[in-house]
Amino acid sequence: MYRNFSIIFLLSILFAGCWSSSTGTNANNSNVSNANVANVNANANQNTQAEEKVPKFDDAKTALEKGVEYLDGNKVSMAIDALKQAVELDPDLADAHFQLGVALAFDEAEKDKEAPLGDVPEDEQGKKKSKNAKEEKTESDKAFENAIKAYKKMIAKDRENHAAYFNMGRAYRKLYEDDDARKALEQAVKLNDEDANYRTELGAVLIQLAQYPSAIKQLEKALELDEANYEAEDLLEKAKAGRKRVDFGQKQQPAGAKQPSNAPPAPSSKGNGSSSAPAKSEPKSDPPKVAPPPPPAPAAPPKPKNP
Repeated sequence: MYRNFSIIFLLSILFAGCWSSSTGTNANNSNVSNANVANVNANANQNTQAEEKVPKFDDAKTALEKGVEYLDGNKVSMAIDALKQAVELDPDLADAHFQLGVALAFDEAEKDKEAPLGDVPEDEQGKKKSKNAKEEKTESDKAFENAIKAYKKMIAKDRENHAAYFNMGRAYRKLYEDDDARKALEQAVKLNDEDANYRTELGAVLIQLAQYPSAIKQLEKALELDEANYEAEDLLEKAKAGRKRVDFGQKQQPAGAKQPSNAPPAPSSKGNGSSSAPAKSEPKSDPPKVAPPPPPAPAAPPKPKNP
């Protein structure tokens, strides 16, 4: 009896070990299989992207449309290729120059992020790039400048082309030329005052110029035209905050503030005896009078001679 029980116990342990080993093997095989599938899918995606090439275009507008499509799909290098073809086919296609500038600026920003800090000279580390400083123009800057030239040609042919004014203003903003951007956008709004996007863009540049009351006016009108304009709503909050800062600063320094008592008197342009007139000198005192010397005593008469 005891012998039969021992045999059954040993057989149960052996069976459990075989089942556990089989299960572990299946799990490992499943993990390996899933990893292989993932690698195959990743390689397939890479191969698909590598095999996708930008076609050779023979029409500038088609190249522009395809370039924008690539850019929307975050295929920056392909967008640059297509848009360069567009401007080569038609140098006056302003929108192609503008979109090329956008794509190049995105590419330049990504390269700046990837560049190790050690490649930058020590005296340049931590310095913020300024468009006002004299420096070599980037490719995106050149593209935006070409866009502005092309938009000006369009405006010369049609002074009522509000879209050209609007996009030219956007190009100026990309170059940080805010005052020129303001002028172009104001003209766009003047020609088409019912476009919420025009007023939103104008409000944004007015904030950059610290013209907060004008910015508030444009952004409030933009929200009247489009209540779902969340960009205008955010900009409006910034404009109101800017106006509060300016008002607070003016209250801190009132125009009629009194000067301290030890401050010198303010000059006056009138010669009316005010503090600007030269101070009068004190009258000089007369010198003390000296008594004249007494007259000399009369000389004694001569003595008579003896006879």
